[in-house]
Amino acid sequence: MFRYLLLLFIITAAVVFQTTLADLLAVGRVRPDFLLALAIYLALSFDLREVLVPIWGLGVFRDVFSLGPVGLYASIFIVVGLIVSYVRAYAFHDRTLVVIATVVLAVMLCEVSAAAALSIRYPLPTVGSILRHALLSGLYCSVVVLLLPRLLVRPCKWMGLGRARL
Repeated sequence: MFRYLLLLFIITAAVVFQTTLADLLAVGRVRPDFLLALAIYLALSFDLREVLVPIWGLGVFRDVFSLGPVGLYASIFIVVGLIVSYVRAYAFHDRTLVVIATVVLAVMLCEVSAAAALSIRYPLPTVGSILRHALLSGLYCSVVVLLLPRLLVRPCKWMGLGRARL
């Protein structure tokens, strides 16, 4: 029971950071995405069977605060989690550059997928500006993902999640 309460607290903290601090930490038009960063960190660091439901939950929370259709980000987060977990099995996860590249590509996949789905209903900017924004968001998100192991080592140990790999 304690394990799930602690995980719920971490997810709640990510939601609070996303809704309050993201605008304050924005660099130009690029804001950090704490929910996606936490989902990628969980997929990179732990067995996917342990963290698939929390990753989905992070996507649901992202759906709540977005203008898109319900379930869009939940689905995208699951796909990103599956891909990142698969890549993690074959990549050198202890290399910082590999982690940054994985995070950037995962964020770009999320951003481009969401833009493609939202383009049905809303007019969107050009493909070049979407890719540029996704790249900058990915770089910003990679900084957050690289900081998360320092913040979450002890809570993940208390929850009994597998050994963190980052």
